[in-house]
Amino acid sequence: MNSMKTIENKLTTHPFLKGMKPEHLAILARHAREAEFVSDQMIFRQNEYASQFYLILEGRVAVESYVARADNIPLQIVSAGDVLGWSWLFPPFVWHFQARALEPTTAIFVEGASLLVACEQNPSFGYEVMQRIAQVVIQRLEAVQKRLREVQERAGLLPVVVAGERDTVSGRMDADSLAEMIAKHPFFKGMNAEFLRILGHAAMKTTFDSGEVIFREGDPANRFYLIQHGKVVLEALGTEMTNAPFQIIGEGDMLGWSWLFPPFYSHFGARALEPTDSIFFYGTRLREECEQNHE
Repeated sequence: MNSMKTIENKLTTHPFLKGMKPEHLAILARHAREAEFVSDQMIFRQNEYASQFYLILEGRVAVESYVARADNIPLQIVSAGDVLGWSWLFPPFVWHFQARALEPTTAIFVEGASLLVACEQNPSFGYEVMQRIAQVVIQRLEAVQKRLREVQERAGLLPVVVAGERDTVSGRMDADSLAEMIAKHPFFKGMNAEFLRILGHAAMKTTFDSGEVIFREGDPANRFYLIQHGKVVLEALGTEMTNAPFQIIGEGDMLGWSWLFPPFYSHFGARALEPTDSIFFYGTRLREECEQNHE
């Protein structure tokens, strides 16, 4: 019991959990314990199963991208007050990067797998956890974005990655009702009717001409898109104000997520490569719905 109380006290004072309700901290404490790492110890490895995250209390940890038969690419250093790890929250539950202690480090280890069950059972708690972990994802994305720019400077334009094949969306924009198209789109597959109805009230059809800019890096983010037909290239802004393309997405994909989490600006740019049909959603309105309905 004393050990549990000690964990709760440390959770309460950790910056990542600032302002969290006592009842939510109590849930978190039930899935937490202290952990220690020696200098140069691997905390987790890229592509291994992800089932935990860490709240750093003391020390420093390097987040790296593993490169076979070469030097690992350093992405970010996290230290006391930071949180380490987010891959436990989303399928396929594998680490996207690796983490290595740079010096003796103490942390609170949180068991992610059992925490996911707690999130499902308590949507209010789950929503709170999701919002906080999202900030970690954004920070990691910004670190990767910085590296993309450095690669562009050294080697020119980045190779473009084409998104994997998706389930196709049947019917043209004028063939189905808006509600039917939302329900059919792979991104919302299996969502219940009540939530689809809420989404429908915040949606509109839209099209983009070939070459048209959908949004630019740094623009205020207040909407997202379901791609029905066509192709869109995602781009990072280079140091000489030139765009570096890094991914192409198309039919069945979703475009834009920055509307959901502070600071609400686009982290990349998006441009139509060909005539593109989509459904766009008003992010501001959906954020209000999420606040009212944590499920």
